[in-house]
Amino acid sequence: MKQIFRSIRGTTDFYPPQSFVIEEIIEKVKAIFQNFGYEPIILPHLEEEGLFKKSVGTITDIVEKQMFKIESKDIVLRPEGTAQVARFYIENNLSKLRDFHKFYYLGAMFRGERPQKGRLREFNHIGAEAIGSNSFYLDAEIIELAVKIVREIGIKDFSLKLNSLGCIKDKNRLAQLIKDKLAVYKNTFCPDCQKRFNYNPLRILDCKNEGCRVIIHSLNLDRTNYLCSDCNEHFSGVLNLLDEFAIAYHYDPLLVRGLDYYTNTVFEIITSLLGSQDALGAGGRYNELISNLGGDRVGAVGFALGLERILLLLDTPTQINRLEVFVASSSLEMYKEAYRIARLLRENNIPSEIDYKDRTLKAQLKYANKLGIPIVIIVGDEEFKEGYILVRDMEKSLQEKVRKEDLLSIIKRRKRC
Repeated sequence: MKQIFRSIRGTTDFYPPQSFVIEEIIEKVKAIFQNFGYEPIILPHLEEEGLFKKSVGTITDIVEKQMFKIESKDIVLRPEGTAQVARFYIENNLSKLRDFHKFYYLGAMFRGERPQKGRLREFNHIGAEAIGSNSFYLDAEIIELAVKIVREIGIKDFSLKLNSLGCIKDKNRLAQLIKDKLAVYKNTFCPDCQKRFNYNPLRILDCKNEGCRVIIHSLNLDRTNYLCSDCNEHFSGVLNLLDEFAIAYHYDPLLVRGLDYYTNTVFEIITSLLGSQDALGAGGRYNELISNLGGDRVGAVGFALGLERILLLLDTPTQINRLEVFVASSSLEMYKEAYRIARLLRENNIPSEIDYKDRTLKAQLKYANKLGIPIVIIVGDEEFKEGYILVRDMEKSLQEKVRKEDLLSIIKRRKRC
């Protein structure tokens, strides 16, 4: 019996028309990033394990449960992009090149998740990072950029929620506040949250356990209880700009994100259509991350969107055709001429296809129609001897006889129309 290999659980094969949809999304995203002044970077899939332990946090699900580690080596498949961009920024001394950078990246991330709808082991992020400024205008720009991408891709049912964790002193104040309020419930928490209570109490707010969620939602948190005046002013500036930009949002004092490097503004873009995996993307400030990894202390903010979750919300068409012309031949004798015409069209950037299965002319026309190709050039024996070629409009079922030397100009004219 032949062995049939299958894709690894938690990974996805993309093929037409879905792969065409992904290409169109990427084209739109690149144009939006360019419009906002973000530059593309391409970084490796492999990184040192310690990078994420030091940045994301040791008492986080990503580090404790989800990283794919290469056996016997301190190397992992990257689980997220922000820490990697910070490493790239420091290693290449980019602060010496100029004092402000805006980057974007598109690529695969890896986590040892329990696979389910919207949660994969290999997934793709659309990410952006702006490094070198503490301006709340940049926070607002990053949020506007993420929302714009989601909207222009075609997602309608989504909402934005945000919060501020404040500076490091504020975060410590918030952590102590959470411990004080939750001390009485400590023994009723899930095992993970009992551990988090002592080592990383902010992570409790991010727990998905239903029993823990009930307790968490009973908290009466508000940024005025822990934010210093500067951080409160910063966050108010962000909110005022979002109001001015008419970007709807919901202030959620329980939002902390699952990564330790965040400070000040944090946000999520969520949808009601994906069940428990409701986040399409998220981001925020990480003003301490680069200095914690050995670089200068610089303000930074970014986000990442999950491509696969976005795809779940889009209606994928049954067929996407990018071919414009099919070149058919009436006989084997005419096939070589048909192939020459196909090459000529391709050299002039007219996407074209030809038969490779020795089909009859009738079968070729049927195949072209199945592919959804609008124009078929028919190289017939008698017509070709007379110096003519047939051009058939498949949608209108009309065809005309054109001179061989006029064929290219006629096809180009139809392409412009």
